Amino acid sequence: MHRSLEDFEQKLKEFFDRHDPDKKSISHAIAKHFLNHQDEVFEHLSDLYHEKEGIHVTEDSIFNTSFGPSSGATPY
Repeated sequence: MHRSLEDFEQKLKEFFDRHDPDKKSISHAIAKHFLNHQDEVFEHLSDLYHEKEGIHVTEDSIFNTSFGPSSGATPY
């Protein structure tokens, strides 16, 4: 699903509210950089936060992702 930048940012804030409130402040940056890869972003974040209990997720691990060599996706 492709949401507007504002809707995507809001969904990211809701995700971080549930999983990692300290990271909520980077929602805008994520939404802006990955606007055309919204589904992949949520899959990536879900994988990071559901790997195991007590995992410490860093901003580097959030932004350090690849959506496949043929996707043409770039983080910025």
